[in-house]
Amino acid sequence: MRRISINEEGHAPLTFSCYRRAPVFLDPRCADLFLDVLAQARERLNFDVLAYVVMPEHVHVLIAPQGEYSIASILRGIKQPSATRILTHVEKHSPVIADRLRLPKKGGSFERRCWQAGGGYDRNVVTMEYAQNLVDYIHHNPVRRGLCSHPEEYEWSSYAAYYGGETRVPVSLRWFTGEF
Repeated sequence: MRRISINEEGHAPLTFSCYRRAPVFLDPRCADLFLDVLAQARERLNFDVLAYVVMPEHVHVLIAPQGEYSIASILRGIKQPSATRILTHVEKHSPVIADRLRLPKKGGSFERRCWQAGGGYDRNVVTMEYAQNLVDYIHHNPVRRGLCSHPEEYEWSSYAAYYGGETRVPVSLRWFTGEF
């Protein structure tokens, strides 16, 4: 299915999955590598991160791009460098996962893949109520999956930012507080 990018002003929730739904992010180092790239892309590509969670085989990120932007460029700016770093790590430290991330090609060769083909899923969010519902959904995803009992227990999430805590990636609350 062809992905349609939405480049209208508004929040953009992004969800993308690991190739073959491989549980890449059960390795904490892979989750850290992804969050490092997200933090760097946030600065380089001029978008606010409103919420995020890194699940074992997929990620959810709610962003608010600033000014002129291309959601395709933002996705590329997150997915390409994170894939390179994650694949390098799993090749060295997780041979079982590395094997799951290989796409067989003709002639016995293979292509390494971190992310499922396609851009992921994005849409614009234009109401505060919907944005807050997405933030809640993102933060409670680990609880629904049984990875923790309460959202504050999950390390690879932006939940703490909403309660005065520190997060791995800076989170902007100005979209909800109106402080620009």
